[in-house]
Parts: sequence; C-alpha cells; structure tokens
Amino acid sequence: MTTLNTADILAQESFRTAPSLKAKIIEASRLFNDGAAAKSNHAVYRLKEAMTTSDFPHLLSKAFEVEAMQAQKDAVREYEPFAARKTVPDFRPKKLRDLFGQTDFDPVAEGEEYKGDALAETEIEYKVSKYGRAFGYTWELAISGDFTEMADFPRRLGNGAVETENRLVFEQLVGANGPKSDFFDSVDTKPLTPESLDAAINGLALKEDHRGDLVDTSKMILVVPPTLAVQARRIVGAAELEMEVTDGSRKTKTRIQNPFSGLVEVSVSRWLTKVNKDDSRATAWFLLPGRDTSNPSVIAAGLQGHEAVDIRVKRDQGERPGGGLIPAEEGSFKDDTVWFRGRHVFGAAKAFAYAAYASKGA
Repeated sequence: MTTLNTADILAQESFRTAPSLKAKIIEASRLFNDGAAAKSNHAVYRLKEAMTTSDFPHLLSKAFEVEAMQAQKDAVREYEPFAARKTVPDFRPKKLRDLFGQTDFDPVAEGEEYKGDALAETEIEYKVSKYGRAFGYTWELAISGDFTEMADFPRRLGNGAVETENRLVFEQLVGANGPKSDFFDSVDTKPLTPESLDAAINGLALKEDHRGDLVDTSKMILVVPPTLAVQARRIVGAAELEMEVTDGSRKTKTRIQNPFSGLVEVSVSRWLTKVNKDDSRATAWFLLPGRDTSNPSVIAAGLQGHEAVDIRVKRDQGERPGGGLIPAEEGSFKDDTVWFRGRHVFGAAKAFAYAAYASKGA
C-alpha cells in the first residue's frame, strides 16, 4: 500500500491540477471558503497546508480581488436613480458640456446659411479623487487557523468602495445641519404629504433651466430616509389618493387617481440619516430629477479604466538567508503582518440644482 505524503497530496489539489488559470483561482477560492467555514477537519487541514505553498496564496489573492469586485457590484448605490454618471480620463477638473436640454430650428431663406447652435461649456465642474483603505491580518492569525477576518476583507473593501461613492454623493445634498442651503435655492419645511409632493412638482415644473427651457420633470425621484419609507411608498404606490382640491375659494378633500404614478419613483437612503445630524434627519425629504433627465442635479464621476476597486498586497517579506522568494502571505519582514489595500477613484459634484427640491419636514 502506497502512503501519500503532504507534498503528494498538495500536488493533487485542484488549485494545481485545474486546466486554466481562471479555474485554478476558482478552486483556490473554494478550498479557502471550505476551510475558513470549517466544513470539516479535513477542509481546515487542506487550507493550512495550502497556505504553506508558494502558488496557493498567489491564486487566493487573485480570488480575493475578484470577490471584492463582485461585492462592489452587489453593493447598493443609493444615488443611482438620480445621479448622472460621467467618466474622466485623469484627475484634472472637467467642465460639463451643454449636451442637455432641447434645441429648435430657425427658418432658413433660399440661399441663406444655416445658423449654428454650439455646445458650450457650462459652469458646472466635476473631477475625481483617490480614496482607499488598508486591511491587515497577522501571521499568527493564519497559523492559528482563524481565517474569519481573511475571508471578510474582500467584501469589506468592495463594499467600502461603494459606500464611499454613496457618502460623496449624499454629502452634496445634505450636511450635519440638514439639507444644504448652498445646494438648494431654498429649503422648505413642509411635511411629506400628497399635497406637499404635488406642490413641489408643480413648483419645479414652472422653473426655467439655463437655456430658458422649462425644467424637465418627466421623471422625479423622491429620496427619503428609512423613517419615511413606508409613507413615501404609500403615497406613490397607491392607486387612488385622497387629496385636497381647490375649487375657487373652497378647498375640499376628494379621492382622485394617483397623479404620481409613473412620474415619481421612491428611493430610500440610509446615508441621509448618516450624514444629517439635525432634528430633521428623520423627517427631511428630497425631490430630485432622474439621472436621465435633461437636468440631473448631481454628477457621479469615475476614472476611465479604473471603475473597479483595485486591490494590492504589500510585499516586504524579505528573503531566506540562502536566497529564494518568500510568499507575501508569510508576513512582512518587520512585524509578520500581511497587508492588503483597496483603492477607489470617484468624485461627486453639484449639477443642475435648480431642478431639485428639499424640505426638512415637520
């Protein structure tokens, strides 16, 4: 009977025998997840032995990067319904060109030249900045077999990238003292009711944009904190609403077909209450134009070619006295820690804020 030693067992592991690099990365991830979850004593043993090899940690770091990117994709971008997405080629500020709004044709007489309608730059400026976080675990942690923190950090880095985006966008709208007066023309104090929502939409619909056209209110996003989620959905989602109707000098309550159906979409944001520390954090509500309208109120910008979170491992582990590379996962020369870091590039900016409404509620 032939007895297999550890080297023989490792040689037969699927992260080594898989036919392609992608397949090896998948198998390394599966082996790690099984061992980290302690599905069996054998799974934990396999993981500990695999961590001593030179190729498994490298494959695992690739798997972590994929997992972090997937977590970034799965995380909720609370700003998506109303923030227009833009991409810039570098870190320099960029002016928004006037591709928004409508144009009409002038009459052209026989033999007359056509009049031009240039796409001018607006005063709206946006740019991106670099953000990041480092996450480390100790060599002792890996030796002890407690892989919980290692398994969690890709999700942390992926989610962290999206949470940074959410924070930067919502900080355009709200601060510690509530809705920002330097963003909105004025901040109302009306509570969220069907009548208040109707008045806000009608008020925005009568405004003119920078080209002299009426503000585009074809798609409006009602952004509310979790405390107003039920109320907002009840107003927007009802088939009929009981609303106050004015007939001459007389005001009466009557049931009408919901005027917000197909026009208003509810978006619930935790970040409204995370940023707002004012008494209005539970009652403030916002009405913003949709991202695809001709006057989005916020721009969310990314760096071309760097849309996904970037993960790196710190390689400062030194060398053996006799020569030869040491895997980064064996820890740094200085203190035996293993450091990964996530980098994300993003920016948010005020756009056509005249098309937005805010109220502190009541």
